[in-house]
Amino acid sequence: MKFLVISKPKYQVPPERVIPLIDAFMAYIDKYEASGQLEMSWSYAGTDSGGGIANVDSLEELDAIMQEYPFGPFSEVEIIPLTDVKASIQRTKEYAQMMFQQMGG
Repeated sequence: MKFLVISKPKYQVPPERVIPLIDAFMAYIDKYEASGQLEMSWSYAGTDSGGGIANVDSLEELDAIMQEYPFGPFSEVEIIPLTDVKASIQRTKEYAQMMFQQMGG
């Protein structure tokens, strides 16, 4: 299961915690990229915001990963489930065909 994870600052980080949190965040990225659970990550240019693609087997696994997110207490995090675009288009087409047939088409 793939999820888009978007993180934006919500609360100001106390100045004395900035450097330790940055170090913890770098270790967090390294850990989950190495495990394959974080397929890619990025930051938005000129901001403290960013995101990534989590690839996990369950929502519980994603929840455990997000519990470790160092900036979690200071962030607004949005998680969006992802699906294969071609499979999604095919499902939409099949649904549209069914609806058209039900309308007598």
